[in-house]
Amino acid sequence: MANEPIETLEEMNNEQYIQAIEDLKASTVSKETYNKLRAENKKLLDALVSGQEIPTQEENKPTIDEMRKQLFDIDGNMSNLDFVETALSLRDSLIEAGERDPFLPYGDKVDITSETIATAEKVAAALKEMVDFAEGDSGVFTAEYQRRVKDVAIPRGRR
Repeated sequence: MANEPIETLEEMNNEQYIQAIEDLKASTVSKETYNKLRAENKKLLDALVSGQEIPTQEENKPTIDEMRKQLFDIDGNMSNLDFVETALSLRDSLIEAGERDPFLPYGDKVDITSETIATAEKVAAALKEMVDFAEGDSGVFTAEYQRRVKDVAIPRGRR
């Protein structure tokens, strides 16, 4: 090292210094982001200490009525994926609100058993899997739906 020119050592030190700065930038967050997160955490801690209600991330979640209107709007141009995502959200919201599961059969002669409840859960889980598999692509969702769901012929009534 003693025989190397001083310029080479300075260049190497400068390159190492620049690399160290780039490594720090890549592995740290900006001060603005840190301060914002710190302020949010302080608000949550203050709310918890004072016994206030802690705000949730679901503030922008549509209401049950908005979801129903969106689902049953005849003129709407919803994709299959959007329809199923909205239906699953509506189902979850209705169950949270203590209302009846819309995936269960309805009627005077219908007997709700643990088997029908398990079937409704199975349908919801399968639809959720298809939505997750599609990753936001309606065409992929439709293809997956057609692959997994078998079409059943409806018998004609007697005349």
